[in-house]
Amino acid sequence: MSRSAFAAILLALAPLLLWPGDVPWLIDEPRLIANAWHANRDGTLATTGLAGNFGVRYGPLPTQLYQLLLVATHDPATLVLLRALLCGGVTAFGLLWLARTLRLPAWFAAPILLAPYVTHFHRVLWDASFAVPIGTLALAAFADFVETKRVWPLRLCAVMGALAPMIHPQALPLAVPIAVVLVWRHRAALRADRTALLGLGAVVLALHGVWLVKACGDLAWRLQHSAAAYPGGGSRLHSALAPFLGGNLLSGFEAAEKMVSPRGSHGLVVASQWASQLIYPLIWLGLAVAIRACRDPQPSTRRTLAGVALAGLAVQAILFAALRLPTAPQYYFGTFPLHVLAAWFAIDALHRWRLGCVLGALYCWGVTFITVGGMLAVHHHGYERTGWPTLRDATAVVRELNHFTDTTALTDVPLYQTSPQPIRALRLLLPPHDDEPRASGRLLITRGHVVETDAPPPQARTIDITPLPRDWIPDPATW
Repeated sequence: MSRSAFAAILLALAPLLLWPGDVPWLIDEPRLIANAWHANRDGTLATTGLAGNFGVRYGPLPTQLYQLLLVATHDPATLVLLRALLCGGVTAFGLLWLARTLRLPAWFAAPILLAPYVTHFHRVLWDASFAVPIGTLALAAFADFVETKRVWPLRLCAVMGALAPMIHPQALPLAVPIAVVLVWRHRAALRADRTALLGLGAVVLALHGVWLVKACGDLAWRLQHSAAAYPGGGSRLHSALAPFLGGNLLSGFEAAEKMVSPRGSHGLVVASQWASQLIYPLIWLGLAVAIRACRDPQPSTRRTLAGVALAGLAVQAILFAALRLPTAPQYYFGTFPLHVLAAWFAIDALHRWRLGCVLGALYCWGVTFITVGGMLAVHHHGYERTGWPTLRDATAVVRELNHFTDTTALTDVPLYQTSPQPIRALRLLLPPHDDEPRASGRLLITRGHVVETDAPPPQARTIDITPLPRDWIPDPATW
């Protein structure tokens, strides 16, 4: 890898450090952090994650990682920075490792890391997005093992490949083809290293054993009592097209609509949106390149990875169609490295006509403009289009609430009215330090402030503002 490519990667990671308090702080993130806080207080390790849309609980690894981060700090903004550096750094390492093994142009990792949603989800304190760095590392380790036959990449691949679908089942299309190839073609290597692999498996099982039992119970109940389809899901045909829509996570069109301020809706924004859409034809062309690579009579690491990518995306199509999963950006975390690999194949194939650099540069400009422009807009104006409160807003509210002993307050913020956990979870991390807090009875929570008023707005509603209790579950009527 050239120095210029390495410098580009570092610059691509720089936005992760900008204004950590500007990340959304909405529904699931507060519950995850609260569960980690309670587990640390009780001196235990989290055994399960949150339940998904199918009523099946996810694995505990994200919560366990947040437990570790909470040992270092309880400051919300610092948590964001640590999480962003962890996820962004591991993803960057995995992409560079994959590029080196397959001899792909390393510079293309930079625009991928700069994609608005990739940057965004590396920062948000969520659980499912951990599948991006874990899955990328699994595929990179697999490629290295196929190329070199070294045992440590095999061990890393086995562990990461097992953990990714435990974080979220959407990673199954990545993990299943890798497992099939290892069992089918590399049984001898698995047998030779079985002692170490069984030891690592025992560690994973120790961390996930309770969850496995509960998840199997959840799944059995779900299959017996309701249809196995996404609640309110769309058509199966549209879901089956998921392998061709990986750009939903890697482009910037929708991200610009949600995150760029209406004040910035001008020609450059539109041009950058369309430039970021180049990732779609690159992925489609890359799939054709992968098909051609699979027809090569000479065995190679690239041919194996092309086969894994195609098989994984085929599994994704079947899984999405069967469950009618939506093709929203957050449902591509698990297959992120497969779509990136397809686009990378296209960039490499176009290099001989110098089109790879041109299209890659245009894509890079588009996603950079949207990512940086969007972050600037959010910092100055908030999420105007979506109305999302930020972590900075909620932190300011909690610091002001700490001057009072009230257990309830009025609010005119729609999200807080239906989901008070953003406020209540932060009260765990930021306990009162005021020696003489007082009762008010007239508190009104607005966006980023607490005021005392005798004339609240008519749309204001009363919410609980006490610290979030252990294992708190939202009211189904408002969830």
